[in-house]
Amino acid sequence: MKITALALIAFLGIGCAAKKMAANNADYLLENQIEKRLPLYAAQEEQLAKDVDKFLNEQKNFAKEVIPLVMDIELDVHKVDSQYEKLKSLYQRLSLSFSKLMSKHMAPLDDKQQKDFAQILKEENYKLTQLKSNEQMNHIYDRFHMIFGTMSEQQKGLLKAQKKYLYQRHLLRVERRQKLHQRFIEIYQMDMSKDSLAQAFYEAFADYQKIYPDDEKNKEIIKAIIPTLSNAQKKHFEEHKKDLREILGYYLDANY
Repeated sequence: MKITALALIAFLGIGCAAKKMAANNADYLLENQIEKRLPLYAAQEEQLAKDVDKFLNEQKNFAKEVIPLVMDIELDVHKVDSQYEKLKSLYQRLSLSFSKLMSKHMAPLDDKQQKDFAQILKEENYKLTQLKSNEQMNHIYDRFHMIFGTMSEQQKGLLKAQKKYLYQRHLLRVERRQKLHQRFIEIYQMDMSKDSLAQAFYEAFADYQKIYPDDEKNKEIIKAIIPTLSNAQKKHFEEHKKDLREILGYYLDANY
């Protein structure tokens, strides 16, 4: 449930008009993603729509911070640590803001909605547990291709060498998700007001997001990949930075 739709759209390489349309409709895209998981009634969906608009407008100052930081990213091994920490800090801030929105709309769910919500999360987790190691690696290759373009055999070999670790990390993330979702169930069983429930859900999200066991390994992998990047791949990366700046510009201009 990460709020990364705008960034993903930018990296998909879609055309200018499509990017503008996507930014202008970011509220509908975000509402749709939330409603896939939260089984809301009509009146709740109406309130969600208002809150999503408010959320997107409030995040515009955040987007203004993101643009220069992203544009300043350099593919320099010596700058990986500092750049990584800055981006992580921004991501954590955005995630916590989005978690507050989610928590508000999780709190009022009735017994039937809670059961449906738990089942949706259970099915998501089951699908993740069924992901095979090779399938996961293909997803990683796809992300590399999206950001840097065609992957060389050397680069594929570097990532393949991390295959066991990457799959173990995937399983650990699924386990962490399951524990978070179990905590949701326990919170619903507490006799509290809706405001207190929302605060409890927010704290559960915050605790979940504090744990970043992959940081040092992620930096290690990035540092190994950077020296192998060709001029064409570096150019590909720079073009996508420009794409991200462009779509964030459309987002800043949009009225929600």
